Amino acid sequence: MRNAGAPASDVRRRIETELADDVPWNRVLNSICTEPHPLGVAMASAAAHTNLGDVRIFRGTKRIERKVVRLLLDLLDNPGGSGSLVSGGTEANLIAMLVARESARARGRLTGRPEVVVSSTVHFSFTKIFGLLGLTPVVVPVDDSLRLPAGEVARRIGEHTVAVIATAGSSEFGVVDAVDEIGPAVSGRDVHLHVDAATGGFIIPFARELGHDLPQFDFSVDGVDSITIDPHKYGLANVPAGAVLFRGAQDAGRFAVDSFFIDTPVHNTLLGTRPGAAAVSTYAVLEHLGRDGFRALTRTNFEVTRHLVAGLRAAGHELFAEPQLNIVVVRMPHAVRISQLLESWGWIVSTSKRFGETLRLVVTRHVTAEMVDEFLPVLERACKEVAAEAAPR
Repeated sequence: MRNAGAPASDVRRRIETELADDVPWNRVLNSICTEPHPLGVAMASAAAHTNLGDVRIFRGTKRIERKVVRLLLDLLDNPGGSGSLVSGGTEANLIAMLVARESARARGRLTGRPEVVVSSTVHFSFTKIFGLLGLTPVVVPVDDSLRLPAGEVARRIGEHTVAVIATAGSSEFGVVDAVDEIGPAVSGRDVHLHVDAATGGFIIPFARELGHDLPQFDFSVDGVDSITIDPHKYGLANVPAGAVLFRGAQDAGRFAVDSFFIDTPVHNTLLGTRPGAAAVSTYAVLEHLGRDGFRALTRTNFEVTRHLVAGLRAAGHELFAEPQLNIVVVRMPHAVRISQLLESWGWIVSTSKRFGETLRLVVTRHVTAEMVDEFLPVLERACKEVAAEAAPR
């Protein structure tokens, strides 16, 4: 740290210089997060000083968090449930697994090394979580449609199983597991069924209302005990804004830590100090857009996704899988080199470490048909240049 402070104008200039190197949204095709809604940004700025960890000071902010949790529970068909706002999907998934483990302990089912049944494409956050919590994954290969097969899940549940994880919108492919089949297969087996809907939680309810053939994944499905949902993805809230929701009114309290101080309630999240701005941003967007606004947003995202798929196919590219949501994965020889070349030209896409020669393209609010039309010729140019580089000499 410097001894003498720098003038505010100098600090501002240097920060603005660094921020100018960030990639603008109209060149980003790899991110499930997007440019947050302007109202959410404005309200988050107004609440930048708030801390949900101190409810005696920030009483109004805490009320807003409770309202957001109620809105999310209502969206996922469980108005009588419980939950908390957290930093994102990783923390939400961790808390869900903590609750699953401790619930098993309370029932006398925590014997040996506890196991969790997961798909081979489960989100990488669970690798960290299992290591932290001493859980052993029982990995079930996905089927030809990249989904977790319910029958195999039922067969893999054993005496040490404390949880099963299904995914409602995988981050790699946007695939939605058949939660409506997995739930009944798990129900009555005395294990916790968690649905990771960090990606799909703000897509699937509205897509189903628009007529898209997608599995039901929420608390209306028998057997679902908890759900992760991320407002800072397709919910357009400021980062960091995630949520973990539970079926039971008291379930969120199964992971609770008391504080040192009188009149300060227990903490149901990992973080003690939590940004109230995230809750305020989420509330502003949910209230402003409403279901009609999210349906319109979802309709547009699917239209742009179809436009992207049509353009890729017209150029002769083959999809790795038919997109269920708004993530398009296309087979692409020399994918890593193409991605690197695109990035050198200012465009950001993804390549998979697990599925070989593929490019992953994500459609969300900032991706428009015009942006797609601008990108596709750039992609073809990159493909031709890389093919020329790879050609025998």
